Amino acid sequence: MVAGSLLGLDRGSILEVTHCFPFPAPDDKDEHGDGSDLSDPNHDPSLDGEEYQMEMMKMLREVNVDNNCVGWYKSIYLGSFCQTPLVETQVNYQENLSDNCVVLLYDPIATCGGTLNVKAYQLSEQFISSYRGKTNAYFSPASILIELPLKIRNPGLITALLFDIYSSRFPMRQQLYATTNLDDVATFESYLQYCCQWVDELVEEQSKFQYHLRSIERHKDNSKWQNRRRAEADDDVADASWNTPPTPPRLDSLLITNQIQQYCARIGAHSFSTFSKLHLSNNLG
Repeated sequence: MVAGSLLGLDRGSILEVTHCFPFPAPDDKDEHGDGSDLSDPNHDPSLDGEEYQMEMMKMLREVNVDNNCVGWYKSIYLGSFCQTPLVETQVNYQENLSDNCVVLLYDPIATCGGTLNVKAYQLSEQFISSYRGKTNAYFSPASILIELPLKIRNPGLITALLFDIYSSRFPMRQQLYATTNLDDVATFESYLQYCCQWVDELVEEQSKFQYHLRSIERHKDNSKWQNRRRAEADDDVADASWNTPPTPPRLDSLLITNQIQQYCARIGAHSFSTFSKLHLSNNLG
């Protein structure tokens, strides 16, 4: 899994990404974990994180490359991306840089099926307001991340080159069979397995809310019993103060619910695609 910064131009309603560069990978650090690369004697340990990004953007500006940060990208595994670190990073980008900053998510496993799987997301204004105010309010899980329309465009020469390479290596009949690969059982099982795991995570999160509600109900029952005893004994002593336990954070459960919805949609689309390929394969046979 890799991540990096997106560079480009913010043209109002259109965000144009023209260049990118990766963040330093954790594997690049030495075995002592101090961030130094022993294979490079000129490595500066201070050029990590934000300083690394600023230094990289400075170098790109010197070679006349767009150096405006418009977001970041991240590779994901089988569509699993609704996690708290991703949301916190995107909040940081939209608050500190621009409201138009996006995160591009690339799924290499899904792309191996023959379709490029790249999606762009932004956090909704409703979620940003709730996150800033720390209100812990409930809202629709689907309204946390908003998927944006994405258009990938290559220069004409690169498009012609790719078409020439692909056509020379794969004749038309091989292209047809390459796009109708029926060996998708493993991917489908992985989707089901991960969906079940996220359901278990959701059950665990819901148990926290159930425990919170049981605690409140026990306190109410105890208060009723104490009030009844006071009424019988004509005791005017006030009840000891009891602070309501804080409500468990809803963010994790909302993200898990959104992730389950994403997997259900993927399973449905994958099933439709597989049946379509099977029908086409039977007709060709």
